[in-house]
Amino acid sequence: MAENHLEIGKLIAENNLYRELSGGQFGIEIEQHRVTAEGRLSRRTYPASLGSRTTHPYLQTDYSETQSELVTEPVDSFEAARDFLLQLQWVMRDHMSGSETIWPLSMPPKLTADDLQWVDETFDRPWMQDYRDWLAKKYGSTHEIITGLHLNYSLPETLLEKLFALSDEADYVTFKNAVYFKLAQQIAAHRWLFVYLFGAAPFSMNDTDSRVPRMDQPVRSIRTSQFGFANDGNIRVDYATNLADHFNQIKTHIARGELFSNHEFYGTVRFKGREDYDDMLQHGVEYLELRILDADPFDPAGISENALNLIHLLLLHFVMSDREYSATELIQSDSLANQIALQSPVSQLPNKADAMTIMSDISQLADHFGMRFNDGLSLVAERILTPGKTPAARIIATAGTPEALQKWATELGNQRYELFQTEHDAQFAALFGTGQFAKLVAEAMVVGIRVKNWTRTDLTLAVDDHEETIQVPVPLATLFPERYAD
Repeated sequence: MAENHLEIGKLIAENNLYRELSGGQFGIEIEQHRVTAEGRLSRRTYPASLGSRTTHPYLQTDYSETQSELVTEPVDSFEAARDFLLQLQWVMRDHMSGSETIWPLSMPPKLTADDLQWVDETFDRPWMQDYRDWLAKKYGSTHEIITGLHLNYSLPETLLEKLFALSDEADYVTFKNAVYFKLAQQIAAHRWLFVYLFGAAPFSMNDTDSRVPRMDQPVRSIRTSQFGFANDGNIRVDYATNLADHFNQIKTHIARGELFSNHEFYGTVRFKGREDYDDMLQHGVEYLELRILDADPFDPAGISENALNLIHLLLLHFVMSDREYSATELIQSDSLANQIALQSPVSQLPNKADAMTIMSDISQLADHFGMRFNDGLSLVAERILTPGKTPAARIIATAGTPEALQKWATELGNQRYELFQTEHDAQFAALFGTGQFAKLVAEAMVVGIRVKNWTRTDLTLAVDDHEETIQVPVPLATLFPERYAD
């Protein structure tokens, strides 16, 4: 197969495969800190009432014990993934202690010396201790508790199979890997657009992060800049040639002792499937993980339905684009993304004409899907034409200094906590419904049983390879005693 010479968009257009293109599997991962009513990291231990972090598929923690990580089930749309995320957030809130709130920003709250000491000394996942020690020494705790939002996306297998049958390629797995690599290259080449549209980290509230220099003015996104979640400058991993070469670059840095493991690669996109790269090459990429998004403090979920609608449309546009990018072009694109991340939030894009072209292209593409992507089109037009409508610009209009942002984020967290307390049951009904399985689904999310399918009449749950489908509620301890064993 010629490297980066797949004409996927042409095959889809010529064979009218737009309906197949619009499907797929979608997921969301978000990290959020538990904080006190005063806006400081909580000292409360991880909720013991939640299932074990060694096995829980949805509720985890990251570097800090306060840094909850919520991972949705793969579902059939980004909107459904967001609904799942809101359910997980309800469960998490319901099991938090006292008046703990959820910090709404990607950049951590103001930290005192004893906050940092507590983070350094408190860690209850011994199976991750070696990796955490490496991160602490290399990046420091203030940096490692920056949080973010990842999107998971897989193309429909039926689409890939039809495209393979229409192609001249001989091996399906090799073909599928090349399609995902082509898509990842497109996303990496347009990192700048994601940073502009969704950047929401204009300030750092801390001067204890040695990787973030003092900034006299707000920027669009510290987190997605060279000073945020980025590998050191000597770590060069690109999306220029093919998947095997991309993996070999990462493995070389690991062998040199420059990366702890593939988990320390902070690229725009990660390829997901088998944990071992050679196994993934042999069995195929299963989905992509997009790692470009700051949490949006204006949305309780951390990302809005309209933003997800737009991102899905952009992904379809990237699948359809048969443009190739060289290593040099990708370096230039990455530099542009960094420039935009460090711009004033109210600045126009330096390459606004490119964004306008994309806006025109995705508008034409959206015609193939009826009115499905109208909200996304409205959002992209609003933000490209008016920088003041972007999240970072809205943040600085609300809170124009780090001190004001600390105060505003604290108050916002408290308001959402109070709303949860006063509308606890109403929020549950809105998120889980009032059907026969509602409470059972919530309990499954608490203890770490996967909710694979849920309708009015059927509920399918799973723990590893053990799967059960029920038509009436059954105690979960009866169905899955392994999750309730001491």
